[in-house]
Amino acid sequence: MDLPIKSARYRGQYSSYPIKLFYTSNIPIILQSALVSNLYVISQMLSVKFAGNFFVNLLGVWSDGGGGRAYPIGGLCYYFSPPETIGHIAEDPIHAILYIVFMLGSCAFFSKTWIDVSGSSAKDVRFSSAIVLCISTNY
Repeated sequence: MDLPIKSARYRGQYSSYPIKLFYTSNIPIILQSALVSNLYVISQMLSVKFAGNFFVNLLGVWSDGGGGRAYPIGGLCYYFSPPETIGHIAEDPIHAILYIVFMLGSCAFFSKTWIDVSGSSAKDVRFSSAIVLCISTNY
């Protein structure tokens, strides 16, 4: 998006200032990965300590896959984990759909939040120091 501006010092001089909208880089992916990792760790700790508890099972049921790795086989952690293969997508399409919706939704949420927090929104850029001496023509 280009923000049209005119110079406050020189009459008649018009220009435009490009604003990148919704540019968040890779921060939302990092935040989403941290959220899921923390959910997995908490779920595994609770599953070991309170095995069989209804609420803990809603959060995640884990199976020992050997080699020190546990796999989610039920609960929220199962649906928030990626399907292992294309065959798993065919076997359980609800799992794949919920995973995609969760990934896209959480990344969109973190993108919006990051734009607001980091000062990258169009409104923040409009008032940035790069155009302090200029006057916006449309605003």
